[in-house]
Amino acid sequence: MAIFPSKDWIEAVLEAAKKSEAYKEAAKEWEGDFLCVVQGDEEFLRELSRKEVMQGFMSLMDMIPAQDRAKYKDTPTGKVFESLGIPVDVSIKDLNLDEVMNKAAKLSAEDIKGVSLYVWADFWHGAVRNMMPVAPDEHEDAVFKLSGTYSAWKLMVSGKQDTIRLIMSNKLQLQGNMSYMMKHMKAVVLLTKEVFAGVPID
Repeated sequence: MAIFPSKDWIEAVLEAAKKSEAYKEAAKEWEGDFLCVVQGDEEFLRELSRKEVMQGFMSLMDMIPAQDRAKYKDTPTGKVFESLGIPVDVSIKDLNLDEVMNKAAKLSAEDIKGVSLYVWADFWHGAVRNMMPVAPDEHEDAVFKLSGTYSAWKLMVSGKQDTIRLIMSNKLQLQGNMSYMMKHMKAVVLLTKEVFAGVPID
C-alpha cells in the first residue's frame, strides 16, 4: 500500500503504467501533459494527523529541489509548512517527525484554506514519461490542468470513481481540450482503473 500523495505512490504509478498492456493499447494515440492540483480540504486535515501520511507528504515535498520549493514561500501551503516547522528552502530529510506531528495536531480547517499541492504528469502514446511534484507556477503551460480537493483526488486514484464522472459532477475541474479528452475516453478510464487503481492506497 502507498500513501497518496507521496514519493512511493508516484514511483508505484510509473511502474503500474509500464506493466499495463491494456492502458498502453488504449492510450497509444493519446498525448499531452497535465498539471494536477490537489487542494487541501477537511479530509486532508484529518489525514495529516496520521504519521505515515505526514511522512508521505514530506517525501513528496522533498522531491522538489530546495530552490524550487522556495516558491511556496508566502503561499497558504508555505505558511502551513512554516507552522509545522518544515522549511521551504532546504532539505527536509532530517526533521523531527514527532515535533512536526505535535504541531500538525493544532492545525484547523482555517489554517489549510488555500493549501495546494502540484503534480506534473506527462502522458505520451501509452507511456507515462514523467510524473513529479512541482512548485507553484511551474508547468502552467501544460496542455491540461486538473484541479480538485484531496478527497476528490482520492476517489479517482483509488478507482472508486472514474475521472470522467468526477469531471462531469464538477468534483474535479478540467481546463483544456475537452473534446480531445472525450475522444480518448477509453484511455482516461483505463488510466484510472489500470494505473492509478493498480496502486492500492492507504
